[in-house]
Amino acid sequence: MRKVFISLIIFLVMASESLAGFKVTLPSSWIRQDSGSTMVIKSLNTNASIAAAINSMGGADFTEIVERLYIQMQGTDLEQDEDGDYSFSFVDNSGAEGFVIITGEDDYYLVISVSGFQDDEKIKDDIANILDSLEYDD
Repeated sequence: MRKVFISLIIFLVMASESLAGFKVTLPSSWIRQDSGSTMVIKSLNTNASIAAAINSMGGADFTEIVERLYIQMQGTDLEQDEDGDYSFSFVDNSGAEGFVIITGEDDYYLVISVSGFQDDEKIKDDIANILDSLEYDD
């Protein structure tokens, strides 16, 4: 699930409070839409999507934020890795399975959710390549 990648870029993202600096290489059948602190990447041929959002913790504890998101998204299989990043699985409104990665530093947290990739190896490969291609350039 690309947890190592997320840990490597978190410092740069948190410093800017914006996803505008993200660069990503997309297959021709995918589009990107940015809105403030949120980036959504969608497949044009399926309901697969990747969403990333950065937010202030607003004085809340990071684990409280993770727990709220976990409950709100009706998550399962909550895990914390050795770097303190969290991940869990969920099912979206269309019934598509997905996963979430949440990482935080200082007063900000980054949430990346991926869904709509069930049993489609091409889409899974596209998602892996998209996540691998993400770069941050401030």
